Amino acid sequence: MKCIISPFDSCYKNIAGEEYFMSAFDDDVFYLYINLPSIIIGKNQNAYSEINQEYVSEHDVKVVRRLSGGGAVYHDSGNLNFSFMVKNDDRDIDVVFHDYATPILHALRHLGADASFFGRNDLVIGDKKISGNAQYRSSRKILQHGTLLFDSDLTAISNALNVSPIKYQDKSIKSVKSRVANIRDFLANEITMKDFTDAILKAVFEEIPDAQLYELTGSDIFAISNLAEKKYSAWEWVYGNTPKFTYKNVFRFDKGTIEVQMNVLSGIIDNLTIYGDFFGVGEIKEFTDNFIGLPYDKATIKKKIADIDVGHYIWGLEKNILLNSFFE
Repeated sequence: MKCIISPFDSCYKNIAGEEYFMSAFDDDVFYLYINLPSIIIGKNQNAYSEINQEYVSEHDVKVVRRLSGGGAVYHDSGNLNFSFMVKNDDRDIDVVFHDYATPILHALRHLGADASFFGRNDLVIGDKKISGNAQYRSSRKILQHGTLLFDSDLTAISNALNVSPIKYQDKSIKSVKSRVANIRDFLANEITMKDFTDAILKAVFEEIPDAQLYELTGSDIFAISNLAEKKYSAWEWVYGNTPKFTYKNVFRFDKGTIEVQMNVLSGIIDNLTIYGDFFGVGEIKEFTDNFIGLPYDKATIKKKIADIDVGHYIWGLEKNILLNSFFE
């Protein structure tokens, strides 16, 4: 097994790395990485309904869609992430989870944290979740990966993933809200992230006899960076893969009440209807037709609104309020 410590802090490159290792390497791979603030959503999730868009934009939190299913997770410099990429030998999902979470569990216990398995894919200390895991399978390989909350900003986790369940209606996989905690708070001794990383790596070496360190080559780095740029950081992958959903928002402004209803298909606005007790000269359908076919993307919508005389259709409605009503 090749053991790799990532040279990247980009969520796009680290998630791309997982796909690259699965396809390019015959050997099994163990991968450790830390991302700058980012949200990693599951393959089958609605990116919009999982993310506090206003917070993400304000704090420059990156968003990437991973290969595996499951719920959205928040990463930052206090979160250590691990991935096992191994041959697909048709083992059951829960068997693979236990097999490759076990070295992690043993490392935590060695450090003094009384960690245990919980549910289908979590590691906990007491009643607090400290690691969520997910899995993806190709015909050749299994990807088993997870988070380790070592010293993350728990307030940022809550803020970044805090979305009103009323606004978005869809059939996508929803994240399960759990009480989380940092591993550092349960350890016998004060240690650094470097110490923690070394402890996880040591446990893998002890339990997997053929494990050995591997340093990425220039060609590895080029291929991963290329995949990150062309696929994982692309709007089409992150947002365009979002399942069909309906967005609804009702709000008041100085001159009346408005209800916005929108259908979004593959990240594109498929239908938009605006109701309310507002006044206007122009036909409201003429106004809403401006947005049909546009990506459901705040920067794109803002640019379109800038070119429209909003007051002609909805008297007294400011452009920034209209923009926020599509996303807040």
